[in-house]
Amino acid sequence: MKKGKIFILSIFFLFAVSLFLPDSLVLADAKSDAIQQLKASGGTSGYGTDTTDPRIVAAQIVQSFMGLLGSVFIFLFVYSGYLLITSHGDSEKVSKARKTMTGAIIGILVTLLSFSIANFVGKNIQDVANQDVPQMSN
Repeated sequence: MKKGKIFILSIFFLFAVSLFLPDSLVLADAKSDAIQQLKASGGTSGYGTDTTDPRIVAAQIVQSFMGLLGSVFIFLFVYSGYLLITSHGDSEKVSKARKTMTGAIIGILVTLLSFSIANFVGKNIQDVANQDVPQMSN
């Protein structure tokens, strides 16, 4: 019990001391290096400061929505499995769980199909958008 109190008090002390430390103790070079590294990694991963074509943004939004929808259907599938396990042989609960599981499986399949279509269309839109941009020569 005493060790737990000492641990909590030491964390509180470190937190209190860190509130009153001046910002000059933080190395400015380390901050600027970290910011430069973040900007460089963001630029190479496609999150730079360049403007993006609205068609590409719309395709990315649709793909993100499909991923979220797929997660919902997977949750429903797991939930229906839980209902099936906890039904204890009650035919009404079993039929409800099976209907939920069937709906979740159909939803997952439809979401996978629509995600693949959205991915295909998004790649084609991105190719067309990249062709529309005039290339700079050195």
